[in-house]
Amino acid sequence: MRTISQAIGMLFLAVALGFTGFTAFAQQGNGGQSLMKVDWSDPEISTFIKDQATNPPLSVGPEDEVKLSKLKLPVLAFDRPPGVVERAFGLQAKPALKRDIVTDPDNPVWYTVVDSYDGLTISVEADLRVQQHLPADTAIYTPAPSATQEPSIDIVDGEVEEGMEGLIAEYTIHKFPDIPYRVTIECTRATKKHC
Repeated sequence: MRTISQAIGMLFLAVALGFTGFTAFAQQGNGGQSLMKVDWSDPEISTFIKDQATNPPLSVGPEDEVKLSKLKLPVLAFDRPPGVVERAFGLQAKPALKRDIVTDPDNPVWYTVVDSYDGLTISVEADLRVQQHLPADTAIYTPAPSATQEPSIDIVDGEVEEGMEGLIAEYTIHKFPDIPYRVTIECTRATKKHC
């Protein structure tokens, strides 16, 4: 069984190459909204840009690339099916991937990538908009981030939750430096034992 850190390693990073105007965009606040800052100098982003020319992500088609190139944040999504797909369907019987990318072209500061297989859905979403404003004097206590700290996983199981038949697992990782990327894996009753 793969650990969360191994699954995160399978995420690909897509970066809008035209991000030079992002600083002005972020400072203006996008229509009055506060936005999280992106650390475009992050080594992971720099490495991806260098490698992209020789090893483009296999799961990104031309239409996807057009949508992703307009975003004002780094995009994480799965470049190949994670281990849960191989366990559920086997290498030979793996169903075709159906990918949907949802963004707002007028407000390109959030996205959702939904990968659907037969009985299994994996989504990754991120949003630069600050969702809550607190008074300036509010004390906020958060643990210091750790490079080795794995995200906590929330699981909703049909055996525990009334009316639900499958399983939902969800975790959030923070990157570049603190953008929350939420990964959700939804399994039907048929694929649940492999999740």
